[in-house]
Amino acid sequence: MASVFVSWYWTSSSSSKNHIRTFMPVVVCWFLWSARNKERFQGVRWGVEKVIREVDCFLEQLGRANKLRRSHFTGDADCDLLRLITAPPRRRTPCAVAWEKPPFGLIKFNSDASVNHGRATGGGLLRDYQGKLIFAYYKEFGEQDVLEAESMALLFGMQLCLQRGFRPSLVEVDSKALVQLVVSGVIAKWPLCNILRKVRGLLEGFSASISHIFREANSPANRLADIGAVGVRVYDHFHQLPAIVQASIVLDSRGVPGVRWLSEEG
Repeated sequence: MASVFVSWYWTSSSSSKNHIRTFMPVVVCWFLWSARNKERFQGVRWGVEKVIREVDCFLEQLGRANKLRRSHFTGDADCDLLRLITAPPRRRTPCAVAWEKPPFGLIKFNSDASVNHGRATGGGLLRDYQGKLIFAYYKEFGEQDVLEAESMALLFGMQLCLQRGFRPSLVEVDSKALVQLVVSGVIAKWPLCNILRKVRGLLEGFSASISHIFREANSPANRLADIGAVGVRVYDHFHQLPAIVQASIVLDSRGVPGVRWLSEEG
């Protein structure tokens, strides 16, 4: 049962403790438990449709009580439950975020993934303490969900580091869900569990730490994941990269920030 909850929670890279994917399974289980107790101790017959109606009614009550926010549905903009939101829209304010160079003598690895029309691709790069490129890569991963694509892009890049004799001390991805899964050590669904096991092993072998970085500060990896090429590409020299990736790397090396929009209550 625990693995079912974990799998549901991590189906979205945007999941958090207040996300719809977090409390929906809890609500469903509560009403199933309640229905079971009523049948056992009160003789009240229960059915699936009745439980569904009770869950829907409870969620509508949350909506009428202004307890639902758009942030609870991040990454699920097509969810029908958004109609229940009655709270005023949030204001958005800009915030500067930038990629940080690793300390002197250390190297940092960044990766990202993209899923378009069910087709997953990933990319990443290794840079030194001056922000200069050591190598970069792009790879197709077939039909995968977002979290699996993120984890595959991370694993492939770390394996390239190992094959080439590099030991990054710092690893960054812009999927908070992936970082939490790796750090927590929880058992995820197959094949994600196997990928995570290998990632943890490589991190331990490198004596490296993994952390979350905002997408706006992970631009080169993001650009690499969106190249749209076929198969696998590994770039050993800066001039081999697409111009848009080169530009992102130069901006990072000079400390130029990206803009992240933060939401505030209206």
